[in-house]
Amino acid sequence: MKKNSMYLRVLIGFTLAMTAQGVFAFSYPSHAVVCDLAYQYATPETQRVISGLVRQSGEARSFAQLCGWPDRVRTIDDYKHTSVWHYINVARKDTSVHRAHCPGKGCVTEEIRAMQKRLQSAPESDWQALAFLGHFVGDVHQPLHVSYADDRGGNQTRIYYRGERTNLHAFWDRDVPGLSGTLAKDSTLIASFVVAAPSEGSPEDWASESLQKTRDIYRDYKKGARLDESDISTDRQWIRSRLHLAARRLASLLDQLLDSSAAE
Repeated sequence: MKKNSMYLRVLIGFTLAMTAQGVFAFSYPSHAVVCDLAYQYATPETQRVISGLVRQSGEARSFAQLCGWPDRVRTIDDYKHTSVWHYINVARKDTSVHRAHCPGKGCVTEEIRAMQKRLQSAPESDWQALAFLGHFVGDVHQPLHVSYADDRGGNQTRIYYRGERTNLHAFWDRDVPGLSGTLAKDSTLIASFVVAAPSEGSPEDWASESLQKTRDIYRDYKKGARLDESDISTDRQWIRSRLHLAARRLASLLDQLLDSSAAE
């Protein structure tokens, strides 16, 4: 009965995440692709540890699925405090992100650090740290997750895409990437976008990259804009390359944490 109750809570949480709080969530296909490719790029030892943690979780059958877990549980009482971990807000005048931008209740950049520490301390058992880390590396590479509190990360800027009303955040989370939702197909597509060898950098460096795009978005996409496929081709190329870069950075990070030989 307890197990069934927990399943029901997660199911309800997932449904709510796709509605009220889903506006703050990078779309599931994007997270799945980032983590699927990161797993493919990781060393065999890192893959072994990841697979073991996925099995322990009881929440997923693959790392790609596990990376959607943080969005599925964020509306459940025990995890509501994690909702603010998915993004970071800055002032509109800011051009880069620093640790001082993160409030005491947490943000995506500091939680990337926190989950690294947790996973390093318990690499064979802390599956939640793995799920959060994979998810947050994806989030920090999405521009509207590094944005402005006064617009709730683009959620209050209404636009129209292909005749349907949406908002700037949802548009960049789901419509601009334009993924099919079929993992093998989407991963092959994203892997085809050539990216430079990822620099190590810090979570703030990655967030600063996203912020530069956020500034462009607020310049180019005006409230009430009516858009179709022809208007977003350049940005679609950009976000797909960004997903590939996130995957490569995540793989490098996981190798450092989970494969001692890779860190030498």
